Amino acid sequence: MSVLIRDRFTCQMTGCGRIEPNTSLLVADHKLQHHGDEALFWDENNLQCLCKTCHDKLKQKQERATPRW
Repeated sequence: MSVLIRDRFTCQMTGCGRIEPNTSLLVADHKLQHHGDEALFWDENNLQCLCKTCHDKLKQKQERATPRW
């Protein structure tokens, strides 16, 4: 919730910027995939607010196209 508040309930995906007061339609998304790294998982600087639409479509597409390290 602190990430959503910090980002003012606004989707951070480039080109979106949707403001969504219904928090069930928002996701605290990891900017960088954490791959089980707890420090990266909990790092609030690695989290951003995305609307569910951008997260489930655009972000997931980006992550599938990026090879795991």
